[in-house]
Amino acid sequence: MIQKSYHIENYTKDKLVSVLTEVGEMEAYRDAAQVLLIVMEQNWDEALIKEKCDLIRKILPKVEVVGTTHVDEGLIDHEEKNCILSFLMFTEPAFSVARIDMAGRTDEEVRSIFSGVVHSACAGYLKEAVHCSRDKAAEKAAHDDSHGVRSERTHGNNIKAVMTLIQKVRRNTGLILNGAGDVPVFGADAAVSAFIEDGGVGFVFDAEGVYQDELIAVLFCGEDLHVRVSYNFGWTPVGKTVTITKVRDEYNVTEIDDRPAAELYEKYLGVPYRTNPLSILNICEFPPVTVENGLMMARIPYAWNEDGTLRFMISMHEGEQLRLTYGLPQQIFTQINDDAEEFRQFEPQAMLMVICLNRMIFLHDFEKLEIDAYRAVSPDAAFIHGNSEIYRKDGAGGEMHSALIAVGFREGSAGQETREALPVPTLPQGPIEIPLPVRLMTFMRAVTSDLEQTTDELIQLKDHLEDEVEIKTRENESLSLHVVQTLAEAIDAKDTYTIGHSSRVASYSRQIARIAGYSEKDQNDIYMMGLLHDVGKIGVPDAVINKPGSLTDEEFNEIKKHPVMGARILRAIKEMPKLMTGARWHHERYNGTGYPDGLAGNEIPEEARIIAVADAYDAMTSNRSYRRGMDQARVREQIEKGKGTQFDPRFADIMISMIDSDTEFRMREH
Repeated sequence: MIQKSYHIENYTKDKLVSVLTEVGEMEAYRDAAQVLLIVMEQNWDEALIKEKCDLIRKILPKVEVVGTTHVDEGLIDHEEKNCILSFLMFTEPAFSVARIDMAGRTDEEVRSIFSGVVHSACAGYLKEAVHCSRDKAAEKAAHDDSHGVRSERTHGNNIKAVMTLIQKVRRNTGLILNGAGDVPVFGADAAVSAFIEDGGVGFVFDAEGVYQDELIAVLFCGEDLHVRVSYNFGWTPVGKTVTITKVRDEYNVTEIDDRPAAELYEKYLGVPYRTNPLSILNICEFPPVTVENGLMMARIPYAWNEDGTLRFMISMHEGEQLRLTYGLPQQIFTQINDDAEEFRQFEPQAMLMVICLNRMIFLHDFEKLEIDAYRAVSPDAAFIHGNSEIYRKDGAGGEMHSALIAVGFREGSAGQETREALPVPTLPQGPIEIPLPVRLMTFMRAVTSDLEQTTDELIQLKDHLEDEVEIKTRENESLSLHVVQTLAEAIDAKDTYTIGHSSRVASYSRQIARIAGYSEKDQNDIYMMGLLHDVGKIGVPDAVINKPGSLTDEEFNEIKKHPVMGARILRAIKEMPKLMTGARWHHERYNGTGYPDGLAGNEIPEEARIIAVADAYDAMTSNRSYRRGMDQARVREQIEKGKGTQFDPRFADIMISMIDSDTEFRMREH
């Protein structure tokens, strides 16, 4: 694998032709199995971007182009339109590209499509380019691509990472990225020419066109490809945790801790919002963060209003907790140095960096040292500056600011190349004057640490007193589960053909919830609901349940009473108010034609939508008095057919992925 990067100042077609000609004459290009060209374009002229992409395809037809508008080192108002071109030349097939048109779709729908694309790549079914447009015919083609129609070149089931370039119009990017499951994701939100309220535009693009409100995903799936993705932040929390208590919409936070949101900066930093416009120079050292699974993610407002509303480019929500952080250049760069050393051990043949402009503004004289640290490992490493960084790994992440995301690629095992080791840049050494702001922030760190230590000691005392309560709580939970399991076995015993049905449905439901990203507690709650989803059948005559032939209309009406009956039974358990959810609504259909209440879509509780898919799977795979259980292929076909009508597409896709993974048909053994 070879990377060749070009930083073109005052980007013109003549300069582009010169670069393309040079690359076309390279032996690495001619011998490459695939070539990915990542274009970072500091230009917001849609026609000109398209013209240059056409030129790339004409001169280098082997190249697969993906790109985004970005801001080149803060030169947003500079007359020159700079560009970064980075060619990744793979010796073996190593990637596929998908484009998802998000216009007219909800974030949940986009997440579901993105999930399908990633799962299809994991299964080795994705073609080298899949375009998920709004056109129905194109949607069908994308569906075929992602469900078994193989191209001449597929990449196996070992997807390593996904790069996403996204041009969003008010989107919850974090929710969309959940569709990638456990696969590492990195990338950037396309930079806009001005803020959205001022008519700013941004684009992502490929060889086919230039797009807004679309997502381009590059799925790295090479059999012999290794990818390392790292996240660097480096700021330290300071002060108390605050809570968003009121929002105008997802991007305008009006109150924090029941006070005007911008008072956060007035109170802690002395920056008045009523008379001064927001300047990044006043707040860049103290980005507020939210924490997800231990990962700190910065959320920086780009403006505030006189009423104290903070305006963000990343979606925010009531109840979300924030905490200010502070940064020390030495501390931040030490983290980068350590990460660069780990990449040196990884021995990448190519590298990409996604870097926040807020980070570079804050670091001032040290900003080049970060990039140089990685270029000492991989000299042609390229970087992207967008509106925000995209990172998700190990169940945490989303869209963020002030981060540096580094990605390394290598084909084959480490140690195969002998390259001269470049020195990793370090901070200036020797006696230097420590600026007063740095000393003040160091003082704040020490004071904050002392306060947190005192708080921890108080929490330990409180926890000690609560130990006995926790023990009793666990005993009660264990007893409750035992009672519920016993009741479920009694329900199943009424039907001689479906012994174990309730426990299997509960197990499938919990597995779907886990893959969908539910917490362990929510997974356990859904498991309990699944165990008792058919509790209402206690009131249905045995003769009806065990009838060997078809049911009469009257008998079917008896069966249809069991959801209401089950909900009535479980509603009496005040300690577990949601237990009746699965019982009442697991026979509702996504298109509103189910029973007992005829709910549709999101009106149906998510837990019930999960149980509905699990229940249908077990019903189809079970032997009945009037038929044998279906094989996996037939069941998969039926669930696919029911997406959007009988089943929530998101949970149907997860069940389909479970079926595809269950090659030895072991699911029913649990």
